Amino acid sequence: MDRVEQFFQTFTALAPEEVGGCFADSFLSADATGARPVSRAEFLRALPRRAAMFAALGVGRAELTRLTSDRLDDNYVLVRTEWAAPRLSGGAPVPMVSSYLLHDDGTRLEIVLYLNHETPLPPRA
Repeated sequence: MDRVEQFFQTFTALAPEEVGGCFADSFLSADATGARPVSRAEFLRALPRRAAMFAALGVGRAELTRLTSDRLDDNYVLVRTEWAAPRLSGGAPVPMVSSYLLHDDGTRLEIVLYLNHETPLPPRA
């Protein structure tokens, strides 16, 4: 298993309140509405709201199902991920896709860009 796979294995195993350590102090968050800088502290404050939104929609915690990575240079790795979030009422999981730009300082990887590709959320169950 390479360092990127190890990073995401750790990332997916962490409790939501612990994932902040995987992100840079300040990073770029992007989605269909645009891109904006986000502080790690701001991101951590938003996580409970995101979890509550998914729970209200009847969707559980997503699991990583696929990961591909491309090393861009000595310091950056672009990672594309696919996730499956279970429907709490049963049925097919909700697919989600996101990409991450990781900074590699030679000893540590950290997320400097989080790109949430358009993910269709299921209607409320």
